[in-house]
Amino acid sequence: MPRRPDVRTLRHRLLLFISWPLLVLLGASMVADYRSALGIAGEAYDNALARTAIALVTRLERDDDDKDIEVDVPPAADEILRSDPHDTVQYVVFDDKGKRVAGDAELMELPRPRVANQAVLDDAQLGGQTVRTASFRYESPTLSATVIVAETTVKRTRAARQILMAIAWPNLLLIAAALLLVYFGVRFALRPLDALGERIARRGPGDFSLLAEADVPGEAGPLVRAINRLMGHLDTAGRAQQAFLSNAAHQLRTPLAGLQTQLELATAELPPESRPRLKRLSDSTRRLVHFTHQMLALARSSSEGALISDHRPVALAGLLEEAASDLLDGALAKGIDLGFETAPATVEGSRWMLREMIANLVDNAIAYTPDGGRVTVRCGCDKAGGAFVEVEDNGPGIPEAERGRIFERFYRVAGRGGEGTGLGLAIVREVAERHAARVEVEAGAEGRGSCFRVVFPPPG
Repeated sequence: MPRRPDVRTLRHRLLLFISWPLLVLLGASMVADYRSALGIAGEAYDNALARTAIALVTRLERDDDDKDIEVDVPPAADEILRSDPHDTVQYVVFDDKGKRVAGDAELMELPRPRVANQAVLDDAQLGGQTVRTASFRYESPTLSATVIVAETTVKRTRAARQILMAIAWPNLLLIAAALLLVYFGVRFALRPLDALGERIARRGPGDFSLLAEADVPGEAGPLVRAINRLMGHLDTAGRAQQAFLSNAAHQLRTPLAGLQTQLELATAELPPESRPRLKRLSDSTRRLVHFTHQMLALARSSSEGALISDHRPVALAGLLEEAASDLLDGALAKGIDLGFETAPATVEGSRWMLREMIANLVDNAIAYTPDGGRVTVRCGCDKAGGAFVEVEDNGPGIPEAERGRIFERFYRVAGRGGEGTGLGLAIVREVAERHAARVEVEAGAEGRGSCFRVVFPPPG
């Protein structure tokens, strides 16, 4: 079976498509801000380094006796120059012949500036360490010398980290606020779709009325119109099916009832030796009539359950009286004590469907209760205010392991007699579901027999 692709909600898709560009913009903004701030900080350090080199140039002078170049840097000034608490600062001064005049000899290996009378800033490697250099080649008619000042990059690295943190936190807070605004904005914008879904979810199984398009977003208009077209098709198909089933029920019952009557009359006129065979034929016809009635009732309950238009208040006590008149003959034939304990109870539903449900519950109890047994039918309201119908017998009962399957179509408990078709309880479940009721099965009084209880939801 192919793997089902991940189904994302529209809200999730919108958040995903908006969040990624925001995160990309955040990264680009942080890089740009970092480079800009780092450039400003680096320029300040470079200016200080260049001023140091220029200050050394201003201390250059030529000795009139031997024409050598000298640098007038007092010891205190030299100490101040090298007293940076974070970085190591070194300098060197040499003449145009490459002779070191003052400073640190290891700096003689650094590249020398090609442009005269201008501070040149550059990065270099000194002793395996990165340094920033400021070089100044001084040229005049009387003097020619070069000054190189080198400084390690500890302060610059620290400043870069501080700048990065200073930039990162405001940007992260900004993007978090933006994502929150987007999240709640998307939720608010999609609220009409949520309301539309709730309206559809609250509809009953048979509500095929059209959805209003006035209070839905324009983007959802095509979806609503498509749903309305589908509702119209379902309504038409359901009504056509219901009409067909009603006609089929009428057309089948009449000839089957006539056939059964003719067989009963023929049985009375035949000689005694021929009557058993015709009686078996009559019994088979009776079972066929009952089976056909149940099949049509099940089909009608299924289709009309999706097309309930005859819901109205129904008094359960009156339905029990109708069931008594229809099923009393079957109970008397088996010597069963069929009793009724009724209390005022009203439910909102389809009268004929509820009558079918009660008739099947009582008929099932009579069919499986031994001769001389007892069947009691009750109705009333429970403590929560919901109506109930209860059918109790003192028959063989139903094993607890089988109670979950007895409502399946054509399922019958193994080892049980009777002429049931396995459809009666399926009809009971179908009708209960159409009325939002639940069916409970438990043992009868004193642990004997069975008790079927249909509980309807409280009104409102």
